[in-house]
Amino acid sequence: MRIFITGAEGFIGRHTLIRLFADGHRLTAAIRSVQEEKRLQALGIETVRGNLNEEIELNAALSGHDAVVHCAAYVSLWGSPAQFQETNIGLTKKLIEAARTTGIKRFIHMSTASVVLNERCALYDAQEQLPLCRSVEMLFAYSKAQAERIVISANTAQFATVILRPAFVWGLGDLVDRQIGPAANQGKFGWFNQGEYLYSSCYVGNLCEAICLALLSTASAEAFFIADDEIMSFRAWMTQRLQAGRYRVPTLSIHRAVAWPLARFTENGWNHLPLKGDPPLVREAVQTTAYPFTLSIKKAKRMLLYKPTHTIAAGMRAIASPKGPQE
Repeated sequence: MRIFITGAEGFIGRHTLIRLFADGHRLTAAIRSVQEEKRLQALGIETVRGNLNEEIELNAALSGHDAVVHCAAYVSLWGSPAQFQETNIGLTKKLIEAARTTGIKRFIHMSTASVVLNERCALYDAQEQLPLCRSVEMLFAYSKAQAERIVISANTAQFATVILRPAFVWGLGDLVDRQIGPAANQGKFGWFNQGEYLYSSCYVGNLCEAICLALLSTASAEAFFIADDEIMSFRAWMTQRLQAGRYRVPTLSIHRAVAWPLARFTENGWNHLPLKGDPPLVREAVQTTAYPFTLSIKKAKRMLLYKPTHTIAAGMRAIASPKGPQE
């Protein structure tokens, strides 16, 4: 299968590219770095380089492909609404239009499990039919919910669209390596309610398995939660992840009831004062990680034949002792 991948330099996109290449697919990767372009081309992977929103003619780039795996996104819990609108919504719409025009058959869209978070409360065994996020303060989840509506409405008999909604995706190079671990080492990361609540996670190798299955399936106009088979407490899982990356494990904890108004206060400060960087706490972080949140993956198992191929323990070992870029 000839597949076009967006976001190939990001955490999920990079792992997806490696897996699909190993499976023998012909790939075109959308990237921005000259160095990465040279590296991928040396492997026999085609590339298009530039900003997908502005510099790349999408019809020409997508022509001749069988499927698109759309991993590119503005992944952040903080930013201006325009940043989320441009990439998470606007780019998705442009890609959908170009894919349909050029005869692409399947479109796999990477979303997030948090698109179903609307209330600040425990959510156990969440299923896909839950209402999509309508909380505008959840900038990332809200933008992804809007993108999902575009993807589902574009489905036709000739153009199959599938949405994957992974739980917190982890693995070498993840958010823990990029932000949480360094923050923990500086004493700037802690628990909500001691972290003692159940929480679904998704090892990146399991997500790659789901992507491969979605590409080969007959599913269309469907969304699927993707997660690890095991469900642990947030604290137990995150402690293992921090230890695997050799980061400090925090002892600080604040009550979630205090966290929400504190996050609102810090957001207001960053919105109205000339403060640098991102706020230390935002409401979307509280809503997505301070409450029990577990997913049902029965639909993915039934319709995609999804079976998590990596245990949490195996994923942690791969991070602690990486064997190479595939890990």
